[in-house]
Amino acid sequence: MSKTQEDIPKPSWARIAGFACYQGFVYAAFYLGTNHQMQLGPFSVERAELLLTLAFMVAAFIGERLAPDVAERALSRSGTLAAFAAFMSAGAAISAAPGTTAAEVAAEGLLIGAPMALTLMAWGKTLGANPPRLAATEIFAATGIAAACCFALWFAPEEIGLALRCVLPFAGVAFMEIARHEQSGMSETMHPTPIKPARARTLSTRMLAGALIFGLAAGFVETYRSDPGSLSTPTLPYAMFIVALFCGGVLETLRASGERDTFSASYRIAFTLMLAGFLFAPVLVNVDITGDAIVLAGYLGLCAAFASLFCASAQLEGTSCALAFAQGFAVLYGGEALGIILANGLDATNSLNTTPYAAMATAGLAMVCAYVFLFTERDFSALSRVVDAAVDNTEDVKKAIAQAAALSARETEVLSLALRGRTNERIAQELFIAKSTADTHLRRIYSKCGVHSRQELLDLAEKTAASLRSRE
Repeated sequence: MSKTQEDIPKPSWARIAGFACYQGFVYAAFYLGTNHQMQLGPFSVERAELLLTLAFMVAAFIGERLAPDVAERALSRSGTLAAFAAFMSAGAAISAAPGTTAAEVAAEGLLIGAPMALTLMAWGKTLGANPPRLAATEIFAATGIAAACCFALWFAPEEIGLALRCVLPFAGVAFMEIARHEQSGMSETMHPTPIKPARARTLSTRMLAGALIFGLAAGFVETYRSDPGSLSTPTLPYAMFIVALFCGGVLETLRASGERDTFSASYRIAFTLMLAGFLFAPVLVNVDITGDAIVLAGYLGLCAAFASLFCASAQLEGTSCALAFAQGFAVLYGGEALGIILANGLDATNSLNTTPYAAMATAGLAMVCAYVFLFTERDFSALSRVVDAAVDNTEDVKKAIAQAAALSARETEVLSLALRGRTNERIAQELFIAKSTADTHLRRIYSKCGVHSRQELLDLAEKTAASLRSRE
């Protein structure tokens, strides 16, 4: 039996507004401003400001992977997040300074990149505490709002634009605190039952391989279509307008009752947009909406789709969404940085001046290969079905196991938390009991269910879910 409409949690405007502030700052940091060129010996590196920002972001993501416990504590502290906002605001101020030197570009990359990555992980933790479909709704709503605001910001006076860029990080953190306060005062909804590690690993590996290629293609275009000293993204308003329309369409799909494969639909549309930009780049070279604007819009749509996917895959694997964001965006943004390096290498050999569209076609072909052979639409669709089925059946799975094993009311509560991935210590805290009591309840649950570990209990839940689906 599926949940009633009243049981389905509603989107939080605090989470949407806060993540929109974060996304708006990202768009401003990446695409508003000037293409800075940095001299490294005999080589000139275009889009040095974006390359360094991405490099520091990837370094921060890797740091989180190396010390997850330290990062987890830091991401939970309001003071730490406020400090991140202050660094990002300072970096935005530096980026607006005229005649930026190489040292200032490096400082901008450090001040913006590292705290922006850590703040993104904090948002992963906040958004990932909700069911995947709800998280996807909030991510696409926030992305659409951010794109619309960035579109308006393009036409605002420079002073107003700089002031808003400096304020956005603080506004995002403030909304995050409100959202976390809302979450702490609400009962949690059931998350999908984690899937088997081998299956999760396969999906994750294929997903990351595809993300790397998409990021590389986007980074290449971002460098290729901008000249040193000029606007970093001359066609940004067109790209932002397309992104806003794209997010509106995805939200309508998510809102439609009984709709399935929404993750796949968003992925397919974003990919089609990005590919269309590559295909029509030679044709649209003399019009306002050029191919690179469409490529950028498709890439930003894919970023939102991947963020939704990272939330879903983390819950299906039973891992931290902050960790999933760190791993996924490290690969996505790492690919974007590699694309910038590749474009600079081709530029150094004068290849971009002789065969620009051949290079564009190569990047587009790599993206097609990623779509067909790496993380395919079939993978995305399969994951979408798993998420939907898990969300619909989790409550029934808990009831079926409790009834079959003749669990008591308290043991059923402990089972519910165990299936959400709670540790024994966390179960004790949430039920206001001693840890030894929680341990005793879990031992009794294992005995009554005929299992010997938490993993075997999760395997039992997955089998029960499959059995329930086969009866429908």
